[in-house]
Amino acid sequence: MNAISEETQLHTLLQGVDIPPCPAILVDLDTELRKDEPDSREIARLISQDVALSGHLMQLANSPAFARGRRLESVTQALTVLGNQQVFTLVVAQLLKVALAGGADARMDRFWESSAQNARLSAELARRLRCVRPDIAYTFGLFHDLGIPLIMKRFPKAREALAAANAAEDRCFTETEEQHLGTNHAVVGYFLARRWHLPDFVSEGILHHHDYVVLAEPGRVSDQARALIGICVLAEHIIRLQANGDGEHEWAKAAPATCQLFGLSLGAVDDLIDDMRDWLA
Repeated sequence: MNAISEETQLHTLLQGVDIPPCPAILVDLDTELRKDEPDSREIARLISQDVALSGHLMQLANSPAFARGRRLESVTQALTVLGNQQVFTLVVAQLLKVALAGGADARMDRFWESSAQNARLSAELARRLRCVRPDIAYTFGLFHDLGIPLIMKRFPKAREALAAANAAEDRCFTETEEQHLGTNHAVVGYFLARRWHLPDFVSEGILHHHDYVVLAEPGRVSDQARALIGICVLAEHIIRLQANGDGEHEWAKAAPATCQLFGLSLGAVDDLIDDMRDWLA
């Protein structure tokens, strides 16, 4: 991939398209900010559940005005830095104003719910597997599919393309998207992650999170990106099992390499899955 030309094409393609924040979170956030003494911890909790608000805050926290030469790696770190600033509430209020002006998109309910649940589960898996910091796993779980709402807003047939990709048993998810749309959510998400100043290994993981060959072949991506991809695909499988009683094709594609990556047998992973389903319940 020619990164420069690809980024230029995607910038043109997605100009003016952005992820809307979750309406329910916006209502709760607006309620908190209207209080005489807003609770900064509650504000932080609400923001950390939303892809759009967290992304904009990562971008702000990694700007020269706040980062001071230190690259922040997670939403938790960004909230800590901005939470120590007097302008924090003003910044959030401005984000809220812009978001509310854009209106709500009820079709995104599943995306908001899924991203928040994946983030929470990924953090717990990271604690148990001890392969990457939980706050970084949370950040990746929240952001890994951030390209999906963008292609859904840009391409009228994106839902059909995603459904076809989900149904593809023997083909890479993003290859099926490419066939239908000429691009895929991993590439789109990668460039938005760079625009939001997410850590390089998070952006790298987003780009490759359906390319499970990288899990079995060290050196193709960073070790942190590999761990994040493995945790994320496992988290998605557990969420699907919990919701439907059935998994999906992505886990079947990723399971052998994920077990190898974490040094676990299929039986040990099944036990972990059962434990995590109990934890979710």
